[in-house]
Amino acid sequence: MDILDKLIQEWSWRTEKGYPDFTNKDDLKILREVFGIDLTEAYTEFPTSAEQISNPKVAELFKVVKSFPGLKVEDPIALDPGKKNSPKITRALKNNRDFIEHLENGLGIEIEDVNEFIKWNGLSISFGEGSRGGRGVHSKGLKFEEEIAQDLNNYKAGTEEYIHPELTKSIIREFSLTATNFNVKSEGGENKRRPLEFTEKGPIVGFSGENLAATLTDLTIDKGSETIYLSLKFGGTLTFFNSGVAVTVFPKDDFADGKIDTPNGVSLLETFGIDNELFCRVFNEYKEDGSGTNFSQYHKVTTDYDKEKLFRLVESGIGTGYYMLKGGRTTEFFFVGDEYNKAASQPTSGIEIQYGGKTGKGKRIDIVFESEKYKFKINIRNKQGKLYPSHIMCDYRKK
Repeated sequence: MDILDKLIQEWSWRTEKGYPDFTNKDDLKILREVFGIDLTEAYTEFPTSAEQISNPKVAELFKVVKSFPGLKVEDPIALDPGKKNSPKITRALKNNRDFIEHLENGLGIEIEDVNEFIKWNGLSISFGEGSRGGRGVHSKGLKFEEEIAQDLNNYKAGTEEYIHPELTKSIIREFSLTATNFNVKSEGGENKRRPLEFTEKGPIVGFSGENLAATLTDLTIDKGSETIYLSLKFGGTLTFFNSGVAVTVFPKDDFADGKIDTPNGVSLLETFGIDNELFCRVFNEYKEDGSGTNFSQYHKVTTDYDKEKLFRLVESGIGTGYYMLKGGRTTEFFFVGDEYNKAASQPTSGIEIQYGGKTGKGKRIDIVFESEKYKFKINIRNKQGKLYPSHIMCDYRKK
């Protein structure tokens, strides 16, 4: 084990999740204070409304970006808490000429080079993801997507100089590709929304593309009348969905009252068997200095949850109709269809509810359980470094 592996292993042991999260301020604090490493790009805030932005200039920029017709990104701007005047606009819009024209009109300026800082109203604006959803400069996932796309384009160009030869050859064989019968399109950077929706049968994860597979895709292969969707993952612990819950599910006023009253919020809590009042206490009694209530005394493994609702939630989060392509120390390539989805989504264990996270002192709720295929950890927390929940995220690790 080299020095980098040892550092990552030690850092992982010290984090609440058991692995580093570049969007988690506590994890970054550990890296800085214990190991003396301060990341230069700490774009860890991703507002979804202008009201969440304290800098009025950035709030005005946010409104201009959000008004772009057809925008599919819920949180198009990344902020560094230490660089309030240096926002980043999602890279998915960088090469969109219509968006650049929209931005020029909205800001009243001319943008000569999108690769340079855009100076406006005291701001230095650039394009990038920060640590958005693991797609920032620290992410190997986006690099993996770019490499597979390059391998396939190399094949089209008549060369077999592949970065990932086995995976690339598997794709070519599986879909009977030739140098002239397909095109490949990279779509992972578009960060397509997967909103949480509520039905009579409980919460599900929706999609914003023309279908579920089109929303999940990172690389799309167009082969004439056939469209093939590839979802690319890199590493061990990964994410199936990451959906907002701030306004219609868990509004701030409900926490002030000590109980979630919105029908959507109640439905989500009942899906997991989470105690409503205890849920509110986790956030109301949280203290930054660690002096708040330790809720680990309330951790429990329970079968008192709605099994059908949980199955439907996870089933919708995993989705069907696409191929999973996994890179890292181990590689996999397989089709995610109805049969696989059912085995992957059906809980085979009781679920453990961790109030306050693993330590019992965090501003989060973790729900841990297993299926035939995966070990899951669903967490409800704030992704912008604030207090009350903004998102529900489903992390998983293959068994």
